Amino acid sequence: MSARAMGTSLTLKKSGDEIQDTVIASLLSIGGVSVEVEERDITTLDSPDGADEFEAGKTTPGELQISGLIKKTTDEQNIAKFYALLWAKETRAWEVGYPSGAKWEFNAFVKSFEMGEATVDGNVEFTSTLKLSGKPVYTASN
Repeated sequence: MSARAMGTSLTLKKSGDEIQDTVIASLLSIGGVSVEVEERDITTLDSPDGADEFEAGKTTPGELQISGLIKKTTDEQNIAKFYALLWAKETRAWEVGYPSGAKWEFNAFVKSFEMGEATVDGNVEFTSTLKLSGKPVYTASN
């Protein structure tokens, strides 16, 4: 049976004087967590058969894209929090939790935020990008 996305959550972990974690509600999508290893060219004049040689370099975590709807007052409060974090340029702890119990834990800062267009018959949506910092940790479900 394949894993289901419905029920996946994004949580901003509490920090400082905050008393609880903040679950970011009314999300339409949570992008994938990505990590990439750079390649370093170590080809020399005496590389076997004149073939290029490479080794692994530093590891770079990617970005996490999210999108959501403004459906209720708590959604507006989350928007205010995202916008404040963007300007604070503060790296915070986040978690993506899956219905199976698996999760990704990582540090990230809010790299971008956009409030969507308001139209006569449209929903009010938002998008944001989190830039991961450091090594994300994946925990499989039990």
